[in-house]
Amino acid sequence: MSLFCCPLCAAPLVRQEHRYLCPNNHSFDISAQGYTHLLPPNRKHSKSPGDDKEMVAARSAFLDKGHYAPLRDALCSMVLHGLAGRAAPVLVDSGCGEGYYTAGLYQTLSQSGHTPQVAGVDISKFALRRAARRLPQGE
Repeated sequence: MSLFCCPLCAAPLVRQEHRYLCPNNHSFDISAQGYTHLLPPNRKHSKSPGDDKEMVAARSAFLDKGHYAPLRDALCSMVLHGLAGRAAPVLVDSGCGEGYYTAGLYQTLSQSGHTPQVAGVDISKFALRRAARRLPQGE
C-alpha cells in the first residue's frame, strides 16, 4: 500500500512495479527516473510548475557542500527524540525538493534501528527526479 491516494477519486493507491493503481483503475506511471506525477493536467497552471532544472541543480550543489548539514542534523536529532518507542515511523515530506532532508532523515532513522516508510511531494518534476535518485527507497 502506498502513502498516496488517487488525485482523481481519493481512493488508496497501490504501488506496483511500474505504476500506481487505484481500485477505480486510475493509473499513474512511475517514470524511468523513479518519480510519479500525480497532478492532473487540468490542475496545472503552467507547463512546468515549480523550480526549473537549473534552480534545482544549483540548490542541490549548494546543499551537497554541507552548508545546511547542521540544520539537517538538528532536525534528525529532534525527530529521533520524538520517536521514543515507535519502531516503524512514517515520514511524508511536503515540498521535499531534491530530497536532501528526506534522505537525511531516512538514513538517520534506518541507522537507529527504525524502518521508516517515506514519501516526498514536490511540484517540480526536476526536484523529484533528484529526490528519487537520492532516496530510491521512498515514494
